[in-house]
Amino acid sequence: MTPRKPRIIAIIPAFDEEGRVGKVIRGIPRDVVDEILVVDDHSSDSTAKESLRAGASVFSQNGPRGVGAAIKLGYREGVRRGGEIFVVLAGDMQHDPAEIPKPLKVMQDGHADYVTGNRLGNSPVTQGMPPFRYVGNVLLTFLTRLITRTDARDSQCGFTAIRRAAIEKVDIGWISDTWGITNGLLAECGRNRLRVKSVPVSTHYGARGPYIRLPAYIAWMIFILARVFFRISTKGRKE
Repeated sequence: MTPRKPRIIAIIPAFDEEGRVGKVIRGIPRDVVDEILVVDDHSSDSTAKESLRAGASVFSQNGPRGVGAAIKLGYREGVRRGGEIFVVLAGDMQHDPAEIPKPLKVMQDGHADYVTGNRLGNSPVTQGMPPFRYVGNVLLTFLTRLITRTDARDSQCGFTAIRRAAIEKVDIGWISDTWGITNGLLAECGRNRLRVKSVPVSTHYGARGPYIRLPAYIAWMIFILARVFFRISTKGRKE
């Protein structure tokens, strides 16, 4: 007897992605993904209209709240719509939507509750990742692995997949509304003893200019990692 296919929903957090988000949506394999949700983080351009024309459902936040808040809204709406597995990918073509089956295969084979893409093993600098960003990602991944005790290979990658059962176990409200949501999810996975796996993925840079300022990002990630460490050390790992 053929196993029932779980309902899979793709979530795309988007902020001013006009001219890019439509390409992402049209590139998603619809024989694999059942529904596409775009969470518009109060864009000033036609991101929402372009997403609707490309075939996605669109939800808009009340003001720019951050990528973490957008993803969490996508999870909540996806759960409400009966989703069982949720794939998150960027709206700027940084992630190749044709690679969505990669994390899904690991998950559907029963090997993981949360899967993250791993850009760091595929010579990301040759694909356009700035060298300083590569070094920073390697360091942040090492620290995140150490603190969360999960098998994260690229803690900052936004190309992820998660089971509904995992979302229902973690404390979504505690996780950051901005950059650092992946670190927070890894912390919650470690605390709840959820299985974390990684799959190699490609990354494409240059579709839009950088909007992350390095000094502010470093300061924010130090805060996020300190918060994660405090969470793990005070709350402990659930038995």
